[in-house]
Amino acid sequence: MRRWRRVAATAALAIIALLAAPGPATAMTYVGLRGLTCDGVTTVGTGLPADTRLDVAVVDPASRRTLARGQPTTSTDGAFQWRAQISLSGMRRVRAVIRAGGTRPLAWTEQSVPSACPLATTGPNRTLPLVGVGLSSVTLGMLLLLAFSYQGRHQAAPGRHLAAPYRGRHLAVR
Repeated sequence: MRRWRRVAATAALAIIALLAAPGPATAMTYVGLRGLTCDGVTTVGTGLPADTRLDVAVVDPASRRTLARGQPTTSTDGAFQWRAQISLSGMRRVRAVIRAGGTRPLAWTEQSVPSACPLATTGPNRTLPLVGVGLSSVTLGMLLLLAFSYQGRHQAAPGRHLAAPYRGRHLAVR
């Protein structure tokens, strides 16, 4: 009876040791977006086929319009990094689709912009015209004040005034 217990315990320990032993390393595919700013996005990936030419497309998910396309090559360990210089003006989400020669995507990732990028300003800088209008308005206002302000000048009317001049008691005629 003792012998069977010892065999059962040894078999149980062997099974636990086999389950706890690490298996063969499996490559885990990771694709992500880093450095997401209003000026561009960096697409990174690991665990992809080694030394493979990839087709990476940065897409606007709302309109399905391709914003940028590039063809980076993975390294010997299956990693790549590619930076797209694009304007994300007015967009909230960005998607990167990775293909390895076929029409079917190998991987894709999507990320939200923390806050909507401001719309691009177009046209000339408006600072100088606004300063010119302000300065000319102040100058015109000063000229109008000078032209129509009270200067303290009166026309003296010759002759007698209707009201007698004020004379105090000390100036009264006696």
